[in-house]
Amino acid sequence: MKRLLRISTLLLIFFFNYPNPSSAQTFTGTPAKEWINTIVERFQLSGYAQGGYEYYDQSTTEDQFKISRIIFMANAKVSDHINAFMMYDFKSSSLHELWFNYQFCKALSVKVGQFKTPFSIENPLSPTVLELIYPGSLVTGYMIGGSSDLMMKGGSGRDIGLNINGELLKGWVTYDLALMNGAGRNQNDNNAQKDFVGRVGFHPTKWLTLSGSILKGTGNIAVYQNQTGETVSDLAPIGGLKHNGNYRRDRYAAGLEMKTTPFNLRSEYMAGKDGSEKSKGFYATGSVNNIGIKHLDLVASYDYLDIWSGKTNRYSAGLQYWFYPRCRLQVGYGYNQTDGKKNENCILTQIQVRF
Repeated sequence: MKRLLRISTLLLIFFFNYPNPSSAQTFTGTPAKEWINTIVERFQLSGYAQGGYEYYDQSTTEDQFKISRIIFMANAKVSDHINAFMMYDFKSSSLHELWFNYQFCKALSVKVGQFKTPFSIENPLSPTVLELIYPGSLVTGYMIGGSSDLMMKGGSGRDIGLNINGELLKGWVTYDLALMNGAGRNQNDNNAQKDFVGRVGFHPTKWLTLSGSILKGTGNIAVYQNQTGETVSDLAPIGGLKHNGNYRRDRYAAGLEMKTTPFNLRSEYMAGKDGSEKSKGFYATGSVNNIGIKHLDLVASYDYLDIWSGKTNRYSAGLQYWFYPRCRLQVGYGYNQTDGKKNENCILTQIQVRF
């Protein structure tokens, strides 16, 4: 990991110092003011931090103050058509993203590196704009977000690969076509197959997006032979899925997003299949903005997930106050009903600072 971080840093430094092809003059010998202006124009640094207090009455007996994320981002503009991006999390000491993008035109861009898999509406969204303190819905987490052993465990919805994307029909249609390893962030590919991901968005109005996604790939569960010569896996049995290394892994999603001044709504249905195991889920998350006080929003969500181990229903509600652009205070309550487990209540709070 340290080696990967050093390489990514050197690459960004290279792009930062690489002369603009449109200009015959390099940084060498240029006045200090012009050099500084060039830095400001071509190299942008940003970041955010999230942390707060959480209490769960079943999954843990302890309440705690928690730092969730400390993110640093750097974007280097090589030219009007080329840029490089890096994202690093100091909380987990891990590289989240490192990619390079070439935009031929609005209709065609090519991105290569490590980035969020373009599946669903929610997965590509930053935690800084998600309405709830949870890092995404249950179904998004299971299908693509890394909460399941069957789909890039711990990958935060990120993978390594190639993505072709763009806008068509004057922005009425957007698309992504990606070829990904399918193993998750900072991981080598664990089989000889690649995941194909496709997503299309329709924007009939400025406030409405209709989206459909598909992922066709092959998962892999590491297996080995124990002392008796039997082929086994470190994972406990998962439904009827046989742990024989590779297995077929498919995902589908369809949803909509509405953004207006008084309220916002995002909702998706997803279905998947891992080997012989089927899964499905649904979420609807909405907010009513500026309720009584400017920049104060009321947030509510319903979440449903049906997988091999049972069904889960989650009901959530809360408030968020934007005390500065992109900075907010959040408080929320959640109620979980899961087959075979006691019903759970949780109280979550969070402060977000972004620069």
